[in-house]
Amino acid sequence: MAEKLRIDPLAGKEAAIAKLDPDKIYLENVRSVLGVSTFQAKLYCETAVRRGIFRKRVEVVCPDGSVAVSARDESELPEVVKCWQEDGGEFTQVEYATRDLRKVSFYQMNYDGSASRAHPSIA
Repeated sequence: MAEKLRIDPLAGKEAAIAKLDPDKIYLENVRSVLGVSTFQAKLYCETAVRRGIFRKRVEVVCPDGSVAVSARDESELPEVVKCWQEDGGEFTQVEYATRDLRKVSFYQMNYDGSASRAHPSIA
């Protein structure tokens, strides 16, 4: 009688999930696709990391919004990155200290096959 009702948050969302880039899964995309809060989306993604389904990564974002570099974690990021900057229609590369730029966490599918197969749901 103490059985819990399990609801699969992914049910019925397969088509939307399939449209996500498996190499760049952003928290906001997960939140939007599943229709959950940012907190819940992060819980799902972090659970997927613990189960070996996702890998967590970090990227450095240039002032124009482009990605300068990505790595497994912040300790692997270079101290300096190059970004393109437009000035009067001319583009030049500018060096920025990584510490001064925004970092964004994202997730990737883990293709090495080590993911736990105990339960099909990540929640």
